[in-house]
Amino acid sequence: MNSSSMQSGCDLNAEAVDALRPRKREAVVRLGVMDDYGTVVIPPLLAQFAKSHPEIRVEIETGLTATMPARLGEAYDLVIAMHPEGHGDGELLRREQAVWAAAMSYSVRPHDTLPVALYPPGCLFRQWAADALDAAGMPWRLAFVSRTLAAVEAIAAQGLAITVVKARTLPSRLHILSDGLPPLPGADIRLHRARNLSRPAALLADHLQLGISQPASHILP
Repeated sequence: MNSSSMQSGCDLNAEAVDALRPRKREAVVRLGVMDDYGTVVIPPLLAQFAKSHPEIRVEIETGLTATMPARLGEAYDLVIAMHPEGHGDGELLRREQAVWAAAMSYSVRPHDTLPVALYPPGCLFRQWAADALDAAGMPWRLAFVSRTLAAVEAIAAQGLAITVVKARTLPSRLHILSDGLPPLPGADIRLHRARNLSRPAALLADHLQLGISQPASHILP
């Protein structure tokens, strides 16, 4: 048998042994989160987590979080959701302030009917905007409705409507409106964990809790 045949046989044996060796299963953690946090806050934290825990795969779903906590265990292992300030279950991560926002060139004109871009029913921002404008006696109309931050932001950035955002996740194309508009409530951002949480999910939960709640964190807005 020549040397090339021997080498080929060794390679085949090595491949066979490797195929029989038990492989480490990749753990999966399912995370539900608000659209703006999924765009701005969560990605750098997940990048950090992936470096220290490459064996854990995180599946993230963004959207309206009003109903997500009820599906813990079934659809999600962890949910980061927004609640009215001082209310809600779960661990308090941080407090946010809701603000009015619009295109840089937009200005509120007295007595004009305000065009507003908001999210579907069930979103706290939609409820708060309607309640605040109605209580102030300001005429307004629902100009645009979408489930995604990008779509709502795009309409507002073109000067077609005002909207409501969190002050700390204010899109760069918008600015905060204050003059002439009623104040909006504050919000609690809370972390919800499923019962009987797996160790990988608990590791991610602790990482998110630390990263979001630290006010001096250098990677968060």
